[in-house]
Amino acid sequence: MTHDSSAASEEALILTEDGFPLIHNARELKSFICQPGRQEYKPIGRLLIEESLITPEQLRAAHQRARNGRSGADLINALKALGHVSDADIRQVMIRHLQLPWVKLRDFDVQPTIVNLLPVDVARQRHVMPLMECGQRLVVAMEDPFDNEALDVLHFVTGHPIEVAVASRGDIEYAIGKHYGSHDVADVMEEMASSGSATEPDVSAEDILRMGQERPIVRFVQNLIMDAIHARASDIHIRPREKTVDLYYRIDGSLVKIRSFDRALLPAVVSRIKIIGGMDIAEHRVPQDGRSKIRHDANTIDLRLSILPSIHGESVVIRILDTQAGLRTLDEIGFTGPDRDRFTDLLMHNNGMILVTGPTGSGKSTTLYAALQKLRASNVNIITVEDPVEYHVDGVVQIQVRNITGYTFARALRHILRHDPDVIMVGEIRDLETARMAVESSLTGHIVLSTLHTNSAAATITRLLEIGIEPYLVNTSLLGVLAQRLVRLNCAHCKEQEAVDPLVRKMMKVSEDEVFWKGKGCGLCHDTGYHGRRAVYELLSVTPVLRRSIVEGANVETIEQQAIADGMTPLTQCALDLARAGETSLEEVYRIRLQ
Repeated sequence: MTHDSSAASEEALILTEDGFPLIHNARELKSFICQPGRQEYKPIGRLLIEESLITPEQLRAAHQRARNGRSGADLINALKALGHVSDADIRQVMIRHLQLPWVKLRDFDVQPTIVNLLPVDVARQRHVMPLMECGQRLVVAMEDPFDNEALDVLHFVTGHPIEVAVASRGDIEYAIGKHYGSHDVADVMEEMASSGSATEPDVSAEDILRMGQERPIVRFVQNLIMDAIHARASDIHIRPREKTVDLYYRIDGSLVKIRSFDRALLPAVVSRIKIIGGMDIAEHRVPQDGRSKIRHDANTIDLRLSILPSIHGESVVIRILDTQAGLRTLDEIGFTGPDRDRFTDLLMHNNGMILVTGPTGSGKSTTLYAALQKLRASNVNIITVEDPVEYHVDGVVQIQVRNITGYTFARALRHILRHDPDVIMVGEIRDLETARMAVESSLTGHIVLSTLHTNSAAATITRLLEIGIEPYLVNTSLLGVLAQRLVRLNCAHCKEQEAVDPLVRKMMKVSEDEVFWKGKGCGLCHDTGYHGRRAVYELLSVTPVLRRSIVEGANVETIEQQAIADGMTPLTQCALDLARAGETSLEEVYRIRLQ
């Protein structure tokens, strides 16, 4: 039986629900651990024997069956597979004996010197975060309290008896990135200095190549990327300054400064990034782009790397794209019930074109893939042509555009039409040729999904006319337009009443006595006040009345007024409703509003 890593977390959570406290800081944790009469932590196998639930012989048999497993959870699975214990038996032992505290690490006050007791490599490899010392014991947070192998390693490495607290994998990875990040820089500087590696900006190409391949730099860049993934960052920014280099993560659309490091490390770091991106490490005068892939928790993460020369050195941006975890369903996009039904109805047509519009980073691709997820259930042939392929969808034929070889959107569309598609997704309509091919495809029995860079749903129609599509073709092919933005959601852990600027109230036309909410800023939200994002939108359906307006050459204002009369809720109103529900701030609505 395979081990499910979430099992231990679920069991620990049951303990919490059965009366054990949720721990938020070192004072609470020390009070819990040192409470009178609390039993010493023992391995789960020994506890089961003491409870007369299994015999030593059965434990040995289970150990033999689980010999390839790394944790106590594997032992439990082996015992259950052999029929020696049940889930109820395990729960009984945990409740009666273990009494493990469940710790929230986002704001936990880790002792500053405690991280020195456990090397960063061990912490990352074993998914363990040291928290504090309690007498002679070292208290660590683990996802799996039954990982006996990890406990043995921790005891051997630190020389301390180990006391276990339970935390989620996400919390542990966040804490490791937060508390070990500065140690990564110090360790790299120390190791490179001791090995005689050059760390000055003016070094030869051979030295830079060598530094980019040395273990300290390889580990530093790898940890930098993994910490960004754990922090839910979409981008990593490495910005050189005169004497230092600043590291930023873009989280929920906001740039968050993580730390600064010595500028002497910049050439080696950039060299390593060029190596993994397949770029020319000897070229420093022109911009370069590259791509790479890494594996994380069984998912493939795409990295898109951009390097730009600046007066203080080369600036780096790494876009992080999880090709599987980013997939959403239509229910998860943020539609209201009626709009979800309207959008689904548009998708169920036999032919026609549906466009999703908005600026870069507004979630257009996520919405298109959610639509594909819905259509895929209808047993249809779906083909996409994209630049680049952002998410991998099983059962969908996905094609990568290669402009350097002349394989453009328009050219790919010609080939796709010979491949018997029912649904075609075009990553972006960039020019008249692609627009015409998309329109023609929608008129010949296909559903065509695509994106366009316009500010509003009504402006999309006039944009198609401006690039050269005849009004009668727009009129007969277009089914609907979804214009959207992403708004940041208030952090639930630090939300407080918002002090709204009078100008914002005036521009948003809200009364002085209306109350709104905003996150104050805490460790969970990186002091931004926001945690997570969702789409706000306006959905324009092309009705018969609207079709007549298109043929008559109506302007944007007329089209928008008619769409509202036909049932469209304006995007700004959609965002304002979200603020009135306390889910985002009025300041955020003001930022993304449509004029």
